[in-house]
Amino acid sequence: MSTPEHNTRVRIHGWTQRFKKFAFFLLLGMVLVSLAAATANVAGSAPLTTNATQAQPLVGATTHPIQYWIGCPPSMVNTATLSYFKQQGFTAVVMVVPNSQTYQTQLNTIKSLNMLPIIDIEMHIWDGGQLQSTPISHFASYFQSLKNAGWQYVASEGGRTGDLAYMKNYFKGYVNFNCDQCGLWKNVYKDPFTVANSWESYYTAEWPHIQNGSKQAAAFRIQNGILAGVWANKGGDNQILANSLSGSSTPSYLSMLNWSYANGIGFTSFHVWCGDNPAGLSQYKALGFDKVVANLQTYYPPTSSASGWGWSKIGGQLASATGPAVCAQNANSLDVFVQGTDHALWHEHYQSASGWSSWQNLGGKLTSSPAATSPASGVIDVFVRGTNGALYEKTITNGGTTWAWSKIGGQIAAGTGPAASSWGAGRLDVFVQGTNGALYHKWYTGTWSGWQNLGGKLTSSPAATSPASGVIDVFVRGDDGALWENP
Repeated sequence: MSTPEHNTRVRIHGWTQRFKKFAFFLLLGMVLVSLAAATANVAGSAPLTTNATQAQPLVGATTHPIQYWIGCPPSMVNTATLSYFKQQGFTAVVMVVPNSQTYQTQLNTIKSLNMLPIIDIEMHIWDGGQLQSTPISHFASYFQSLKNAGWQYVASEGGRTGDLAYMKNYFKGYVNFNCDQCGLWKNVYKDPFTVANSWESYYTAEWPHIQNGSKQAAAFRIQNGILAGVWANKGGDNQILANSLSGSSTPSYLSMLNWSYANGIGFTSFHVWCGDNPAGLSQYKALGFDKVVANLQTYYPPTSSASGWGWSKIGGQLASATGPAVCAQNANSLDVFVQGTDHALWHEHYQSASGWSSWQNLGGKLTSSPAATSPASGVIDVFVRGTNGALYEKTITNGGTTWAWSKIGGQIAAGTGPAASSWGAGRLDVFVQGTNGALYHKWYTGTWSGWQNLGGKLTSSPAATSPASGVIDVFVRGDDGALWENP
């Protein structure tokens, strides 16, 4: 590295070793891996096909972990009942509520068992279509009370045009139940606010609609799964359950899951729905759902966490031993950067209203994974190690039209890459491992500073983030193999 200059200081203090929970970093790594992807073997201007971009867990060839949900009334939401389902591999609870209560006790119970809480508000805001003439804004105080209580995800079947856009003001996401034999209802199944579709699966006639809808929804990176109702096949209204119990495949729950993975979609959940039946647990056992679930888990084992909605495959090909970089210009977009198999920098953009773009080749010759940050909307800065070991930057300031390369200089240790962060418009900070193994820092406030030697003995690329103006946290692997932080 060049001789460090110290005329400007970021708020960075001495090294402190912290054995922090690795769960955060594992989750961060999984999210970044799920955003994998560019390649010189895929034309940068050609859109990816639907089957190439569907949700698939990153697992072995023979098993696909999925989430198991239980849908039930508040009377079933108690420690004893939920513990039974948790022992069977269930990680999410969809509570079906009849009124405007917030059900704080039940929410706390679900959280105490480390299960994902989802509140089904269909009866109160829709009631089978009886309330369709009631404006969605009529329920503002109800939605606010649920938000205040801590409910983040809501579920429903049906609704008015504009419901989801309004509920976005109060909730993190919407779970869609696509109603019996009604096909694809008002595009709710592929709305950007929909985090998951739970496809109601009773009649065999529903299966073509589910196939069609799940393909379209998955193209927008929306998760899909099966909703199985806990009631007997009286009058032929639960034909798929009957097929599943008899071992038939025309279709059964197992054949539906198999189809989803054979066609590149990858259903991510199996939702057993007791509705508002307070005797749902005994009915679950009497109908043999415990055996149905156990059989499914032979092929589709339960995930160990209820914190997310599953994996999505972005496609493309990354250079061996490299990883992606991601940044967000605003709440509705993502920008992903990778080193392709041709060692050029590749870029893909996500917009909530339109999904993922095709891959864009930004050129260059990389010898590291990239690092990316967005100081402001329309502005992106990407940093890489060049073939001469120096730091290079690729920037854009007009939202995606014109990219430019510039050389920042210095020397980065072979086999490592930079880290970048920004605490606001006009400020950039970049960190690298120097050829002497120490952490080096350079910052931008209209012009670039010199290099600042922050010491330490690194055995990895650094990672950096800025939680607030004037504050930066940098993480590295030390020569003892432990995680170290320079805050």
